[in-house]
Amino acid sequence: MALRRGRGFILALMTLVGCGSESSSVDAPGGGDGPRLIDAPPGSKRVFITSAEPTGSLGGLTGADALCTTTAAPLGGGPWKAWLSTTTVNAIDRITGSGPWFDTTGVVAFASRAQLSTMPAVSLWYDETGDFLSSDKIWTGTGFGGTYLAALTGTTPCAEWTSGAMSGQAKVGQVGRSDAAWTAQSNTTCDQPSHLICFEQ
Repeated sequence: MALRRGRGFILALMTLVGCGSESSSVDAPGGGDGPRLIDAPPGSKRVFITSAEPTGSLGGLTGADALCTTTAAPLGGGPWKAWLSTTTVNAIDRITGSGPWFDTTGVVAFASRAQLSTMPAVSLWYDETGDFLSSDKIWTGTGFGGTYLAALTGTTPCAEWTSGAMSGQAKVGQVGRSDAAWTAQSNTTCDQPSHLICFEQ
């Protein structure tokens, strides 16, 4: 289980045991056992990438949100929604609140709701427990701007996120990107395992 303590508590504990300065409380991407899970400041929200990698058969938007909620158990809080679009619903319209959203290492990823339509302030690397994820795909069905983007003209994203068939395709983002590719990097077939991005509401 991830440790969920305030940053001050962690630093004080490190001082007592002689572990060094503040910079050693969070490992750099890819280093060590990953950073400790940090509580977001009061009034703010969290965002993370799921450690789970389902196919495109998510049970629709409702099923994707349920996966986010289950995966977010170490964090508490909520409710949680997946950054996911269908042909009739845009991902950005599913996310409520004004922000900011912090990643699970305590760093601001999106300072405001307006930033959801552009790019994150930092690369998105961390899962629900604050562990580092290697670069991989993220189901989104969403283009730069937060609106639906088809993988191919005239297609739906994995039959509106109910199919894991190789014959279907959807737009995916990529782990570790802080440019437009965080939400729209390429297309992939619906049978491929991919992460989800989950936002606290």
